[in-house]
Amino acid sequence: MKKTLIALAAVAVTGAAFAQSSVTIYGKVNVSLEKSSLGTKNNEASLDDIHGSRLGFRGVEDLGGGLQAKFQIEHRFRPDTGADATFVAGSTNATTGVVTPSTSTMWNGMSTVGLAGAFGEVRLGRYYSANFLGANNKPDPFGGDGAGALRGIGMQTTHVRTANVLHYSGSFSGVNVALSTGLKEGAAKAHNSFAVGYANGPLDVGVGADKDAGSDVTNAYATYDLGVAKLAFGLGNKKTAAGVKTEGLLFGATIPAGPGKVQVGLARAKNKTSGVVTNSKLGLGYIYPLSKRTALETTYGRDSKAVSAVTGKKQSGFDLTLHHNF
Repeated sequence: MKKTLIALAAVAVTGAAFAQSSVTIYGKVNVSLEKSSLGTKNNEASLDDIHGSRLGFRGVEDLGGGLQAKFQIEHRFRPDTGADATFVAGSTNATTGVVTPSTSTMWNGMSTVGLAGAFGEVRLGRYYSANFLGANNKPDPFGGDGAGALRGIGMQTTHVRTANVLHYSGSFSGVNVALSTGLKEGAAKAHNSFAVGYANGPLDVGVGADKDAGSDVTNAYATYDLGVAKLAFGLGNKKTAAGVKTEGLLFGATIPAGPGKVQVGLARAKNKTSGVVTNSKLGLGYIYPLSKRTALETTYGRDSKAVSAVTGKKQSGFDLTLHHNF
């Protein structure tokens, strides 16, 4: 009888420990007033969403023995219109009558389930490439967003996210490692990516790479926080399937100023095959916090090499953004 009671008590205690779990709702809403001819912008005043407004759910369950089960799903949307950020309207070819259906990816930000422990974390589903998180996105003071963004010029990108991915990440005594592979599943070739970095105090350095049927990409970065400013350097190289080579350079700084911070940087891209400098961009910005979760932000960018298809002049733009995190 005593053994039975002890066994039942043990099961009850173990069950309670295993049942420890939590689910968090989080998100970001931001709207920008923008006027820009950068990239494919039409240089008209408009409302935009530069930071990727999102609604997400993430959860964790303690499985015991230091092992956790995790999930995360994240929807991206446009607050200026309320539409799915990835929605593309369908169409019908007037000549052939072929119908192209409308498309959208509901959980565009990510949709993963996985396990985490002392070995690191494994995610399965739709997630960022190892190179993007581990190297590509590291040095740009603007995080790749807004008129001042430098990542797309100084660093080189093929995949931000990958579907059908197996993603591993781990941190060991300051060394951060990430590996991901997007399974072929009908594509021309699987997408493989890796990143390795080292962070110790003010220093953070690393490299990353992507490889698929379309192109090969490598990125390297270094950041150093001096206290009065965080300095950043980035180097990106890309080779397309056609053999065209591009090299990018990025120099940036984030400088505390009053309650907020100043962002500044320069980025250049050169077609190494032709020897032509295709982009040379200056980015400036300032973020002013209204609270821990709400901020005003403005960025400005000017590319002295790229020409706007709309105005025929050098590309430039600015934005003023109100964003709120929850």
